Amino acid sequence: MDWPIDRERLLSADRGVPRYELIAKAIEGAIIAGRLRTDERLPTVRQLAEQLGVSGTTVSAAYHLLSEKDWIRSAVGRGTFVTGPRIGGSFVTGSNAWEAGSPGPPTLNGERVRETRQTFSAAPWRRRALMSSASRLRAAYPKVVDCSTGRPDPTLLPLELLQTAWKETAESTRHADLQYAGPEAVDSLRQALLPRLALDRVAAENEDLVVASSAQELMVLTLEVISALSGHSQITIAVENPGYPTIFDTFERAGYRLIGIDVDAFGAVPASLDAAVQRGATAVLLTPRAHNPTGASWSVERAADLAQVLAEHRGVVAIEDDHFAGITTTRAGSLLGDRRIEERVVYIRSFSKSIAPDLRIAVAVARPRLRTLLSEAKSFADGWTSRAIQRTLALVLGDSRLDELLSTAARAYAERRTIAAKELHNALAPFGGSTWSGTDGVNIWVHLPPGTDSFHVIEKAGSLGVLIAPGEPFFIRPGRGDVLRINVGAVGPEQAGEVGRLVGQAAMTQTATVHAIPV
Repeated sequence: MDWPIDRERLLSADRGVPRYELIAKAIEGAIIAGRLRTDERLPTVRQLAEQLGVSGTTVSAAYHLLSEKDWIRSAVGRGTFVTGPRIGGSFVTGSNAWEAGSPGPPTLNGERVRETRQTFSAAPWRRRALMSSASRLRAAYPKVVDCSTGRPDPTLLPLELLQTAWKETAESTRHADLQYAGPEAVDSLRQALLPRLALDRVAAENEDLVVASSAQELMVLTLEVISALSGHSQITIAVENPGYPTIFDTFERAGYRLIGIDVDAFGAVPASLDAAVQRGATAVLLTPRAHNPTGASWSVERAADLAQVLAEHRGVVAIEDDHFAGITTTRAGSLLGDRRIEERVVYIRSFSKSIAPDLRIAVAVARPRLRTLLSEAKSFADGWTSRAIQRTLALVLGDSRLDELLSTAARAYAERRTIAAKELHNALAPFGGSTWSGTDGVNIWVHLPPGTDSFHVIEKAGSLGVLIAPGEPFFIRPGRGDVLRINVGAVGPEQAGEVGRLVGQAAMTQTATVHAIPV
């Protein structure tokens, strides 16, 4: 088939637009123009990735976007096919959809088709790429061990403590507890949480707390506050790069611009943060410990250096995402402890990894000015977070059995990371690859040997029985086909070594080909 995408034009196109969107636009335009016909079979993800010189994740994201808009359909074991053009303005396409390869505006039977403008930049491409890859491999290999998500091991969550707390909460609930409320924490949660914050060197008082239904909600509300204070709806946020894909998608969907901060073994690099602020960032999202995907945690020195950068740039607000609190081996503290910048810091602690994702609760700590504005934003968003959930969390945090359970979980995750990382390192290091198991968290961050493509490794690992995630969606922009993320916290210690061995075997399958010398 005469493939309609001009590779050179694609690679030289606007770098501000993700390549997967450019590919999707080109295919969409070709369908509208009649150069791709109904039921015509498209190249496989691997074939198109090789033709265009992009990663398989990029092509998967483009196909997923087209599938959601019903331009194409996929059949397991058969391939991907064109669904057909839309007529009479019922389709939605970007106004420049044809520019990546089509000679002009879209036409159908000689008539120009009416366009409806839509912005692709808000599309959550990272989540789609991750879900598309995982869904396809689960369908192909239904018995695969899933190490592709960031989920905790449910067997390490304190279920018995939650059951006891839920029962006590239900039995002690009064009629007045069913009434409307505000975003402030209930007394029992304050009393249970403040000593734990102090133990982690997070300076907090009763009046500093705001409760929400998730860390993500608190981050979005904080940015709304920052946007209102600055008077600009499209503010720029400095984020760790690589970092948390879901929040990247969330920020971009809201219309915010992202600037990357480099990450090393101790988290965000101060010099890179300084450069991002100088480029216009008015907010920064930082992970004090268990950075996703690398597992990095701040040292005392790193926290001080980051605080110094922010002290030199007045007006920049820092958001701290302490998502792994309670099951870490480090106590990174908080920038709230620096008097120079404490009024510009929002510390967020969530409990999805340590207590339970389904509990749906997170707490922010902020000084009076930001706390007041954040509380107001929460009251307008959804009013309050269930006081029954707050009391339940308070009871769990106050249970004398909790600390030992959390310590057990922390040790288990550390053991699994160490075991799997050792197996992977033995396979990859001789060829120039590396693994980051970090000091905390559930993940291993893998840099593949030169010339090894993550798409091929993920495919091979799936066939061997392990589902892993591409590293590309953890960056601000697509283009990194040399990295992987593996959640070894999702498997038991007896499986961790096998996961590392199988992923290493998958990588070596391609690496052996790449490094083979023709004779």
